[in-house]
Amino acid sequence: MDERGDVELFVVGDLQLMTREPPAKLFDQSTPTLSRADITFGNCEWPYAEEAGDTHPVEAHINDDFDKGDLFAPGAPESIRMMGRAGFDVMSVANNHTMHGGYRAFLRTIALLRENDIAPVGGGIDIAAAREPAIVERNGHRIGFLACTSGFLPGAHAGRRTPGIVPLRRHTYAENASWDNWGTEPDIRTLVNREDLGAVIESVRALKAETDIVVLSCHWGILEHPSAIADYQREAAHAFIDAGVDLIVSQGPLPIKGVEVYRGKAILYCMGKFAMISPWSRDETPSGISAPLLDETSRGLAASVTISGGAITGIRIVPVYLGSGGWPRLLAPGDAYHDDILALVRERTEAAKLNGHIGPDGAIALT
Repeated sequence: MDERGDVELFVVGDLQLMTREPPAKLFDQSTPTLSRADITFGNCEWPYAEEAGDTHPVEAHINDDFDKGDLFAPGAPESIRMMGRAGFDVMSVANNHTMHGGYRAFLRTIALLRENDIAPVGGGIDIAAAREPAIVERNGHRIGFLACTSGFLPGAHAGRRTPGIVPLRRHTYAENASWDNWGTEPDIRTLVNREDLGAVIESVRALKAETDIVVLSCHWGILEHPSAIADYQREAAHAFIDAGVDLIVSQGPLPIKGVEVYRGKAILYCMGKFAMISPWSRDETPSGISAPLLDETSRGLAASVTISGGAITGIRIVPVYLGSGGWPRLLAPGDAYHDDILALVRERTEAAKLNGHIGPDGAIALT
């Protein structure tokens, strides 16, 4: 008989606090749940530092063209201290925003996470450090975390001697359905970069050899489409599970997206935002996208994951409502928006032709 105790892993989406004055009570409603879990994971989607420092060379040009202030200024270090007090244990830095403030702000973000007892994954001083996992032991279980991203500007990935994030690059090409419409109305296809895919798989296999559970965070996907899942995502997700991943949690696109179960393992293709504080109105259309942020970023997903006997035995989606202010509120059955958000996940799961089944209470059927 396995005498190890159960473990609750609580997973949320993006935390993006783009301000020098984070609201002191931002996590008041969610802290009891975040801190009660044995392990809490989120995606740290912004750089944080005491001063701006440098700016990443490619992103500096975007900053020059932005006429509403300093688009890529680091957030306040107090934001990460708040995350630590709220109960976060592990956070990914593998996304399209953490390198905005340049190398110094990126490395300061990682240092701030560690200072506040949050293990960073998915980025580092070089590619070897960026690929290092976080391993957490709870109730006799060893749970390992890795992270990668497909969404980033050129040069933000870590190299042999340069800081950055773990890449999972993709290649896009146009495919015509038949010979008579070449050059018109093509289908857009994507392929995952084979070198990056192989490197992440190597990290997964090494981590699986020393842990019970491997959780992989992927910051990827189609930014604004409400339900579409790219070809490269499906291919990579299945390859990761074949290599030993037990749960894939994802962020990146603005909309929350559908759920797939492959070989009994869940793939949450986009959990959306968990907290988002911006110095600009969320009714505006930001640089780089074509629609206002408000609708899609007013809701997100969290997940309560039960680990028992060395395996994931249950996953329950917990809807998150941010409203227009970007403050996270975890929803229970009977709360306003709870059923609407779950219904939306089911709708987008079906639209993407995914097989995930989500019960009335948010439970994902793993068999």
